[in-house]
Amino acid sequence: MTTQGEQATEKPTRRDQQRLATLDEIVRTARSQLVETHEISLRAVANGMGMTAPALYRYVSSLEDLTLRVAARVYDDLLETLEATAAPYAGDPAAQLVAGAAAFRQWSLAHREEFGLTFANPITSMVKTADLPADLHGEPPSTPQPSPAVLGADCAAAAHRFGSFFGGLVMEVWEREGYPEAGTVPPPDEADLGDALTEKTGQEVPDEASWAFMRSWARLYGTTALEVFGHIDAQVVANGALFRDTMTDCGELLGLQSRRDDLQKVVAEVLAG
Repeated sequence: MTTQGEQATEKPTRRDQQRLATLDEIVRTARSQLVETHEISLRAVANGMGMTAPALYRYVSSLEDLTLRVAARVYDDLLETLEATAAPYAGDPAAQLVAGAAAFRQWSLAHREEFGLTFANPITSMVKTADLPADLHGEPPSTPQPSPAVLGADCAAAAHRFGSFFGGLVMEVWEREGYPEAGTVPPPDEADLGDALTEKTGQEVPDEASWAFMRSWARLYGTTALEVFGHIDAQVVANGALFRDTMTDCGELLGLQSRRDDLQKVVAEVLAG
């Protein structure tokens, strides 16, 4: 009799491998279609795969399902880019943090359709939940996550891995530099932002520190989205002036004022590519 543990270690069957390979090709085809035509169509993906539409439904349950699978792949590929860009600055979490932020901006400008699908789409947004403790401390999300069989589970997990890249580096910065001073805009009284982190880490985490992280991400994402969607003068996007200023703002929020000049050099290096 085969035990559950033995079943977990069994190699996938040939049929399983073929199914996974076909599903991978479907996701890659859909992603290419997104870049080329600015949308994903189940019929067009099926045609591109040489399949009938009913045959495609044996692998993905709906357009929503396929969209979430593409977004999960985008998250993980983007994470690889952030990690590779931050790697040369190993040992300096503050430098890694701004290098990753600059890499996020550069990737987004070069992958506008994929940015829109992953970060500004109602379908992908509905499976992501803001989980500050999880992102900052690298813990499993505090809210129950969908099982692998649930629609969007892969996307939710990939979004958490992406958030943990920035959150983990922020925590490293604070462990070295100390938590930032309270900002000019205090956190809402009812938020209790630091409580969950304090419970998970076993150390006191001021609300101001959690609020600083949220405000920094809002600036990074907001500036990047404005540039990606063309809501900022093209010359300002081309010279990176607004983004550089945003990085200065984020550094101040995170308590890195004393490192403004050398961190701006990191930003310049990444933007220069």
